[in-house]
Amino acid sequence: MNEQHRFWQRALRMLSLGVPIEKVSSVSENERHTFQQEVWVRTLLKEQQKKHIDMNMHLEHIPFIIIDTETTGFSPQHGDEIFSIAAAKTRNGQLNDFYFRLIRPEKEIPEHISRLTGIRMEDVQSAPRLKEEMKHFLSFISDGLIIGYHISHDLSFMNHFLWMNYRTKWTGRFLEMQQVMEMIHRPALFPTLDEALCHYKIPCERRHTADGDVQAMVELWKRILEDLKQKQIETLYDLYTALSVMPR
Repeated sequence: MNEQHRFWQRALRMLSLGVPIEKVSSVSENERHTFQQEVWVRTLLKEQQKKHIDMNMHLEHIPFIIIDTETTGFSPQHGDEIFSIAAAKTRNGQLNDFYFRLIRPEKEIPEHISRLTGIRMEDVQSAPRLKEEMKHFLSFISDGLIIGYHISHDLSFMNHFLWMNYRTKWTGRFLEMQQVMEMIHRPALFPTLDEALCHYKIPCERRHTADGDVQAMVELWKRILEDLKQKQIETLYDLYTALSVMPR
């Protein structure tokens, strides 16, 4: 059992007895700050679970939050990390707020990833660590339904981080934009974001950057919502029903 684990056990025991965190003995200032951050993240995720988006709610009224990350590889279990993260709050296809941060990873950004994204280690030297920034990101995305292209990649990194640091995971609703795109235009397939953008002739000058891709996906989602309306898919229930009958 490592020191950090022993600290959590000790602190949680004392808190369960009603001892305020500021009164917990033998806790350094740094440990207290870390513990308070853990409590904050857990509380935020629990509150998010309580938020309910009615299935009969019209799509134009639902706050959809588009997210994207850039990562050093494809496997968080093998040490790959997020080094860029972006999100856009939208309603009825319109951009309402935008979030973007570079993140300083523990390990070097591989050269082939730097060539793809244009982001090198020197660009992130003064950026925060993911542990410093995650609470801001979670706060930004906590009041909507998150969507993205190949969103399982982004969620796998986010949930790996949350599990390793807080023993919790994101449990909110999410949608895979590729599935919605292919449901609308079946039998056509759109395995990449590039093909989806090309279909609607949407430019993306900063492709393979988190903020550039999110900005392009804001426009893509606006076009998708217009097509859903044309197909009389108007509520979240309609959308889930249409997705459920798609051939696998």
